[in-house]
Amino acid sequence: MAVFNVLAEYGCENITFVHDVRSGLQAIIAIHSTRRGPAFGGIRTLSYRSQSAALTDAARLAQAMSFKAAVADLPAGGGKTIVIKHEKMDRDAAFHALGRAIERMGGCYFTGLDVGTSAEDLKAVGAETKYAAVRLDFGKSTARGLMAAIRAALKFATGSDALEGRRAAIQGLGSVGAELARLLHDAGAELIVADVNGPLAARIGEECGAEVVAPAKLLTADCDVLCPCALGSVLTGAVVDSLQCKVIAGSANNQLASAAVGKQLAAAGITYVPDYVANAGALIKGVTEHVKGKQVGYEVVDRIGDTVKLVLERAKKESVPTHEVAERIARERLAQ
Repeated sequence: MAVFNVLAEYGCENITFVHDVRSGLQAIIAIHSTRRGPAFGGIRTLSYRSQSAALTDAARLAQAMSFKAAVADLPAGGGKTIVIKHEKMDRDAAFHALGRAIERMGGCYFTGLDVGTSAEDLKAVGAETKYAAVRLDFGKSTARGLMAAIRAALKFATGSDALEGRRAAIQGLGSVGAELARLLHDAGAELIVADVNGPLAARIGEECGAEVVAPAKLLTADCDVLCPCALGSVLTGAVVDSLQCKVIAGSANNQLASAAVGKQLAAAGITYVPDYVANAGALIKGVTEHVKGKQVGYEVVDRIGDTVKLVLERAKKESVPTHEVAERIARERLAQ
C-alpha cells in the first residue's frame, strides 16, 4: 500500500491507522488540512474490496471536507474516518475503541455521522471522546442548507427564488432527503420522490403529497429542481443528455461521474450547485457550535445561499463550470 503516494495525491497532512484487537476495529482517520482550524469530518462505515481502496476513500473524502469548509469560509479544515466493516467486528466495542483513538488526537479532529454509521454508533464514540457531535441533527442541518442553495440557484437561473408551484425531484429519502421533502412541501413545491426502499418512498410520498416514481426514472423527471440525495456518481454523460431540470442541488457526495460531466452541464445551461457547497449545512452548524461553545439555531446554515451566489456569479464571469470555480475558491482560501 503506497501510503505516502495517497497522501501526496490528495494533499493530506497525515493518516492514522486504528486497530483494536478485542473489538476487531480496523479504521483509518485521514486529516487533510488543519491550516484554517481543526479538521472536521464524519465516520463512514462500509465494506471495502481492499485496504488500499479504504485508504484512498478516506483521503479523497478528507480533501472534500477541507474544500467544503474553505468554500463556506469556516475556521476549520477537513478530515474523515473510514471504519472497515467486516463480519468479526464487535460493533459497539469497535466504536468505543474508535472514540478513544479520536480522544488521543487531542482536538485536532472533530467527527460526526456519515454513510453507514448510525446515531447509536456515534453515541458509542461520544462516550469516549468530547470531539464527537452527538447532539447535532445532521439531517435537519443539511436539508435547511439545501433549501438556501436551491433558492439561490433558482434566483440565479430564473430570476425568482419562489418555490410555490415549482416541481422538485428528490432521489433518496434518508434523513436529509426526507427532511428536504418536508421543507419543500411546506414551501409549496410539487414533489417527485424516489428511494430504493419502496415502503419509505410510499410513506414520504403520502406525507408530502408527492408523486412516487422508480429510482431509475427520477433523475430524468420533468422538474425545475433535481436533488440527488442518495449515491454519488449519478450524473453521467448519458444522464445529462436526458435531464429536464433547470437546477441541480442535492446532498449526495461526488455527484459528478467525472469532471467532464460538469462541463457538459454548463454547456447544457443547467445550473449545478457543487455538492460540497450545497450540503455544508451540518458542517457549518457543527463548526459554529464548536467556536461559540454552545448550540445555535438552524438559521446559521442559511449563509449557504450567499456562497452559492458567489460560486454561480464567478462561474458566469470566468466562463467555467461551477465545480471548477468551487475548487478554485477552496484552494485559494486553503493557500492563504
